[in-house]
Amino acid sequence: MIGKVEVWYMTEEERQDYIKKHPIKPQEHKKIDKNFAKIGVDYKWRGKKAAEAKKAQRLAIQ
Repeated sequence: MIGKVEVWYMTEEERQDYIKKHPIKPQEHKKIDKNFAKIGVDYKWRGKKAAEAKKAQRLAIQ
C-alpha cells in the first residue's frame, strides 16, 4: 500500500530563510556522463548496419 502524503506549506519568511541557508549555486560546466556522450554516433552506425543487413537479406531471398 502507498503511504499517506503529507502536504505542508512554507510562509514567505521561512522560504526566504531557506534560500539564504541553501543558495542556488550556478555550475561552471555541465556534467556529461561519458557512457552516453557518444550515443548519437552509436545510432548512426547502427542505422547503416541495419540497412546493409536488410539489403543483404533481400538479395539472398531473390
